Amino acid sequence: MKRRNGIHPILTIAAIMLLLAILLNVLFGGNRKRDIIGTWVTDSAGIETGFQCGNQGIAATINKATYQYNSWELRRNQLILKGKEFRDRRVYDFCDTLVIRRINSKQLSVTHNGQNIEYHKIR
Repeated sequence: MKRRNGIHPILTIAAIMLLLAILLNVLFGGNRKRDIIGTWVTDSAGIETGFQCGNQGIAATINKATYQYNSWELRRNQLILKGKEFRDRRVYDFCDTLVIRRINSKQLSVTHNGQNIEYHKIR
């Protein structure tokens, strides 16, 4: 391959791809983690239930007696909540995967086990 201006064409393509990846992360992924931090609730039979996502991946459950979230992480468009389930006098590890459909600073729309759920941020 011919070098142009002393720069190898493959290095130029690699640099362009790296810049594009950084730009896409800033445009579509950079704010998502910041937006997810907070307390999210939905109305469930007249009771607000949900979860709280804190800094450094710490999570908590809101008004769910048998579930206790303790951590969260983002993987592309998935919010993964991990914790403990208390059932039949036993404790089980579990993991909920919420597919994020939409998110902004006040609303979170997800799909969980085929069900669409709308959360709103209370703090």
